[in-house]
Amino acid sequence: MLELHTFERIFKEHHTHCLAFATHYIGDPYEAEEVVQLVFSQLWEKRASIAIQGSERSYLFSAIRNTAISQWRKQHVRSERENSFGQMQETEVHLSLQARELENKLEAALEKLPERCREVFVLSRKQQLKYAEIASVMNISVKTVENQMGKALKILHQELKEYLNLFL
Repeated sequence: MLELHTFERIFKEHHTHCLAFATHYIGDPYEAEEVVQLVFSQLWEKRASIAIQGSERSYLFSAIRNTAISQWRKQHVRSERENSFGQMQETEVHLSLQARELENKLEAALEKLPERCREVFVLSRKQQLKYAEIASVMNISVKTVENQMGKALKILHQELKEYLNLFL
């Protein structure tokens, strides 16, 4: 068990040396100060279970080194996650822009279709009607629906071939 007067003595005797060691070890005086404060805070918080065996300075320097390594690992993992998340967002934005561009090209290509072809395509693909239902709605034969759909797909394939190659 670490008594208050013992903790104060350890702090007064070793704080300056600990700070110098941490600054030399870490390289950044501000981060070094944070690590030393964290080590002394943990020492106080765990005072009931800590029994320093051997040199107090060696104990503190080891604690500083271990805490600095732990802090570095946490920062490194956080940085990697942030970078990974940033790359994911960039990819999502890029894909979203591509999808929007493809959608615009599809709408423009649909406008180029003859009216009957466009109507058959929209009923089939956007309203999800079966060929027989389209034939009934448009009052044409199923064979005409098949022909018009084939014609529409052929024209759309030609109009969108640069985008289709990206996905193949």
